[in-house]
Amino acid sequence: MGNIGTVNAQSRGRVIRLVHNDPDVNAAIDSDYDRLVVERSTDGGLSYSDLSPSSDWPPLERDKVDYIVYDRQGNASYFYRVKYYSTKLKTCTEAGKETEGIGNLLLGVLSVAQLKQRYLFGIDLTNDAGEPMPDKVFEHYILTGIEYLEHELDIPILPTSFLGEKHDYYRNDYQAFTIVQLENYPLISVEDFNVDYPSGQNVINFPDEWLRLDKTHGLVRIVPTAGTLSQILIGQGGSYLPMIYSGMDYLPDLFSIDYTAGFEDCQIPQNLLDIIGKTASLGPFNIFGDLIAGAGIATLSVSIDGLSQNVGTTSSATNAGFGARLINYQKEIKASIPVLRRYYKGIRMAVL
Repeated sequence: MGNIGTVNAQSRGRVIRLVHNDPDVNAAIDSDYDRLVVERSTDGGLSYSDLSPSSDWPPLERDKVDYIVYDRQGNASYFYRVKYYSTKLKTCTEAGKETEGIGNLLLGVLSVAQLKQRYLFGIDLTNDAGEPMPDKVFEHYILTGIEYLEHELDIPILPTSFLGEKHDYYRNDYQAFTIVQLENYPLISVEDFNVDYPSGQNVINFPDEWLRLDKTHGLVRIVPTAGTLSQILIGQGGSYLPMIYSGMDYLPDLFSIDYTAGFEDCQIPQNLLDIIGKTASLGPFNIFGDLIAGAGIATLSVSIDGLSQNVGTTSSATNAGFGARLINYQKEIKASIPVLRRYYKGIRMAVL
């Protein structure tokens, strides 16, 4: 086959959301192709391997042109591509065009065009030869702005997978529907909530319908849909815990939780987007501030037929060309961070 559609990748921290679009999917089905195969490269596109086992390959459906696949241990620097597989012919199509994880990541946060329009307005975004700065540079600074804000607020901005986070067992909490405070929030979803004995034996995987989530504050409770919690959790020996642990009020690392935290696609609050945009603009301001009159030039003089003109800029060894706007942005960022940290993270209590 020739054209098999396109795949877009949206980075979600360690979760990459892949959207494969193919308006001609019916033609693939008519050619006996019935599975979508996603391949991932972790070495810049030099080599590829299947993202998931063949049993998890999504089936192609007639008239369904969009297919969504998640890589929960991905990275914005990974490359992805797709191809179709025929279980009848036992063969695959040629792989489609590859795409980088960072490519469409920023469309759900802050695009390059939005950064230019909102925060770099009025700036000549070209070098001395009139060449525009590549979008990759702006994307780098946007991603840097996101990571800066994540570190300052101590919360995930991009949806991020947290795998195998351990939590202790407390008898009182267990009797109060096993309330657990996750380390990272806002919470998007809980993929697995397991009980692991200290021996390493996994004894319980709570069903999704039992989970009650306070997404804003990262709280998870277990509420059975039938029967009582104690009846459900009785083990083979007639006790919730093995005999050696029965009667304990506390047991470390009994619960293991896989979950996704952050803000879902296109749902990042405007006050956070504003800080990301201002932070991301600092780098381009510094670069273009040096190019106002030419790279490294603070004063430019032009003389023709006895007429002369001097142009001075604010550029110097210690001052940037757009210093005033840089300073204003930095002040606004500094003033906003404590307010945002209190609102989104709050005060975490610890008993020592």
